[in-house]
Amino acid sequence: MTAVAAQLVAQPAAETRPWSLAHRFLFRVVCCYWVLYALPESGRISILFNIPGARFATQAYIKMWHSFIPWVAVYFFHVSGRPATYFPTGSGDTTLGYISNLLYILISLAAALVWSVLDRRRPDYRKLHGWLRLLVRYTLAFTLFGYGFAKVFPLQFRTPNFARLIEPYGEFSPMGSLWWFMGASIPYIIFSGSAEVLGGLLVLFRRTTTLGAMVSFAVMANVVALNYCYDVPVKLYSTNILLMTVFLAAPDLRRLFDVLVRNRAAQPAELIGPRFEHRWARIASTVFCVLFAGYALTNQLIGDWRSYQRTMVHPTHPPLYGLYDAESGAPPKWRKVAVDNANGFTVRMNDDATQFFATEYDAPNSMLVVAKKDKLVWSNPDAEHILLTGTLNSSPVAIKLRKIDTSRFLLLSRGFHWINETALNR
Repeated sequence: MTAVAAQLVAQPAAETRPWSLAHRFLFRVVCCYWVLYALPESGRISILFNIPGARFATQAYIKMWHSFIPWVAVYFFHVSGRPATYFPTGSGDTTLGYISNLLYILISLAAALVWSVLDRRRPDYRKLHGWLRLLVRYTLAFTLFGYGFAKVFPLQFRTPNFARLIEPYGEFSPMGSLWWFMGASIPYIIFSGSAEVLGGLLVLFRRTTTLGAMVSFAVMANVVALNYCYDVPVKLYSTNILLMTVFLAAPDLRRLFDVLVRNRAAQPAELIGPRFEHRWARIASTVFCVLFAGYALTNQLIGDWRSYQRTMVHPTHPPLYGLYDAESGAPPKWRKVAVDNANGFTVRMNDDATQFFATEYDAPNSMLVVAKKDKLVWSNPDAEHILLTGTLNSSPVAIKLRKIDTSRFLLLSRGFHWINETALNR
């Protein structure tokens, strides 16, 4: 034990060694990249968005970037048409998204080259490294909070709706298969979200940053694998989040290897972070970080809790909400009707084709307006049936629908069992 201690004392402290030329250049590139990536952009979580009024103030920057990227796409990559424009989409892996990320890399390399010439005599960037880690830590934490609490309060994934319950599995896209697989188990959604939140909480503090980076790496490695393997268009974003965890864990990788693989003692880690000489500055910075993180976390919790109450606990369903068999009077080939929301209903045909009808409800008159032209009045001949009378596609109809008890669907009713005498794998 004494020999090991003497060996550790004899080793020169890592924080006193000058950085190599390659180390300094790599840091400059990484620093420029993470600063660019932390700036506000549509579809990403930025710590600036947690500052009151910052969303409005950063719109000019986002607008400028959204003008520059399409110009690069057209004149340098010869992209044309819709891929060269910004439009509402659920995908983060658009053509412009890839070009934007490529520009981050090229700008970072160019800035690092200029920086290397202007600041070539500096032996290291330990102080700046502390500030950069703080930026990455908070960006990673708030990102994990955003996605994690959207699972702790099951908002990102939902229980399969009526239209999905009657859709043949072969028609699911890989992403749809993943989405509804997750939605089939609320406890698993909450578990996966809790793991993300735990990683976010741990990286908020310097002493637990390495542990938080390890937890976050494990969580995000699984997320990245799912995104890649199920073709979820968040590959760029999730990969960058995973790289943030690698960046935070990097200073301790050798120590972790010594302890976990080589079974050797390791020196205590240097708690990398901004350092202030004056006591009042240290106290003020601690108070600011606590208030800032607390404010952001509180807003996240309140927002997600309200969304959970509105959409999950007290959802607003249309009067005809449910799943139905088409019994009589329906147009040819109608087999099942799924009414999931007030915006419309989905019809599953005998040949498994689907047709969607946009709707508006006039509840006081028990009337359904279809495609802004046809009107159907509903009534209840008995507890199990609904009768729709009026016009559809400008033709008179009297459609009789029988309500289906969706609790009989095995996916919804199976539940959890400690004891299984046989495997129910259907």
